[in-house]
Amino acid sequence: MKEPLLEVKVFCSPIIKKIPYKGEAKAVSSENKLGRFDILPGHANFITLIFNNLIIHTPDKNKITYQFRRGVLETSKDRVRVFLGL
Repeated sequence: MKEPLLEVKVFCSPIIKKIPYKGEAKAVSSENKLGRFDILPGHANFITLIFNNLIIHTPDKNKITYQFRRGVLETSKDRVRVFLGL
């Protein structure tokens, strides 16, 4: 049986000098005003302001990291959309 994965899209404003990400992930980690959190497959629908960093845990066990001041993360039905540099 195939491992469940997230479909992730990261949108960056021009001030974030990193290539946007579009692909699959095992997990997405970030932090909001309540602290650090992880999004895993099957996560409840969720939207939050995020701060400082975003880590995408890829299926091949790599980590893609973004540094920023603030952004928005939204997830539903194993899809994660992240808007950085707002």
